[in-house]
Amino acid sequence: MRTLVDVVNVNGEASCLSSSRWIEILKGGATSEFFQWLNLYIKYKKKITLGLTGMTVVDILKFNPESIGLINANPNIFEMIIRPFSHDVALLRSTDGFERNIHIGQAIITKEFKNVSLFFLPPEFMLTNEQIKILNSKSIKSVFINSSRFPEEIKDRIPVEPYEVRGVGGTTLGCIPVNGELTDDYLQSLHSYSSAAWNKNIKSNRKKCIFSWRDGESSFLIPDGVKREGAWLKSESNDIERKQLKDLTLSYLSNDRLPEGSFKSYPVHSFSAWMEGLRMLGFLKRIQRIEENIQALSQEQVILWLHVIGSDILSAVEKRSPMIKIKTRPHQKGFQSYTIQRSERGFEGEEYLFLLEHSMKDAKIPAHVFSSQEVHLIKFKNRIDYLKTMIP
Repeated sequence: MRTLVDVVNVNGEASCLSSSRWIEILKGGATSEFFQWLNLYIKYKKKITLGLTGMTVVDILKFNPESIGLINANPNIFEMIIRPFSHDVALLRSTDGFERNIHIGQAIITKEFKNVSLFFLPPEFMLTNEQIKILNSKSIKSVFINSSRFPEEIKDRIPVEPYEVRGVGGTTLGCIPVNGELTDDYLQSLHSYSSAAWNKNIKSNRKKCIFSWRDGESSFLIPDGVKREGAWLKSESNDIERKQLKDLTLSYLSNDRLPEGSFKSYPVHSFSAWMEGLRMLGFLKRIQRIEENIQALSQEQVILWLHVIGSDILSAVEKRSPMIKIKTRPHQKGFQSYTIQRSERGFEGEEYLFLLEHSMKDAKIPAHVFSSQEVHLIKFKNRIDYLKTMIP
């Protein structure tokens, strides 16, 4: 028997998920794709640890509150962990900017959900060691790291068991390494209607407890995604025992017990994939100038700022659209090519930045925003209504 903790990022702003598609996934109450996706875990009795960004939670509250109710009614299945409000690039944040994004995300998650564990899933597995100190001050127990995201030289030095990662100022935090190979095995399961690689990887692993990580929106980006997710869960080996973080008694290797040469701090993640063509360099410079004076921003301007710092604004512009091979039905012999197109989130980011800079000149957001039927602006209006009750 192998113990598995299935950690799932859910980001409604994912670069391949258009605003209109995301709302389509949520609409329909108990018949919606999102509700059906959640219900699979109840049907097959599969525990899951969900990491929803604060922005994503607000969208679900507006367009599919039934899903929030379903999650809260089944704490034995769904465990929530802490995320920021915006799925940002933490390496770009000022101290105050990072703290604000985390504070708002944590406040939303602890307000809306009943079964919350104080573990933090960093967007893109990016953190600085000053941010370790900030998370420590917010009573976060542990963060996650994914060695497969780093070059071989660094990957080989990241501990494979939970350990204490050190931050600046003499602080430490628990750090849980996830099995990066399982991400690909999960995607292969979706694309091929076969969980063979997933089951084999877990059953052959010698660790007592295995932590997986994946993007929950993956099944919504391909045809029949919910059906594929169900087939994967149904065929998962009975020798795999899923648990939540709260079920575990975790111990963390102290720095002095780590193998020689191990990274004791959180290694800095490469930013090259998010700036491959340097097309968004000017965009980032404009945000940086604003963030330097974040203390002077009004409530509405802070909310706009939270919308311009999303990592997927950069991903949608700088990264190529994923090209994959999928089977169109179970037991099909061959695969066919399928392209998952990047969304126009870059345009949305530009518009949010335009509105932010405009409001800094005229001290208000242009009136047309609040009557617009553009989907991304409808989402923004819902979020601003919600956040006005939380941001002083």
